[in-house]
Amino acid sequence: MIEGKTIAKALVALVCLAAVFAVGLFVGRTGGAGDFSVTTQYAVGAMDEAELSEINRRVEERAAQAAAEMTSETEQGSDVAEVSDSADAGLININTADAQTLQLLPGIGPAIAERIIAHRETYGAFRIIEEITDVSGIGEARFADIRDQITVE
Repeated sequence: MIEGKTIAKALVALVCLAAVFAVGLFVGRTGGAGDFSVTTQYAVGAMDEAELSEINRRVEERAAQAAAEMTSETEQGSDVAEVSDSADAGLININTADAQTLQLLPGIGPAIAERIIAHRETYGAFRIIEEITDVSGIGEARFADIRDQITVE
């Protein structure tokens, strides 16, 4: 006879699996030992291979930079909080920035800054920086001007 705990564990696992597929989140090995990637069906379907490769390259660069800074800060005995702040130095988080901060970006005036804030209040946080092009007034050209200055962390 199957125990109640076993059934409960199986149901939890099934619900988690259904939630992962409903959201479109996929985790998989990228080929190297210990390398995993997390991507969504929405992000992959919206970008070509070159754009996805560029995003992966930039994520790896940021991770390497953060690891190097963490090692340096740890050797000096600094807090981990300072490391996470310095990892994104100079980048504007489009999920938390106010209108005044967003206007520091090239081509972003008061009206577009308010649209960015309204968009994230309506649809939630941006998952990837490319989603900012969903905001009216931010096309590919404007996104190209700001892509290296924004983050969604």
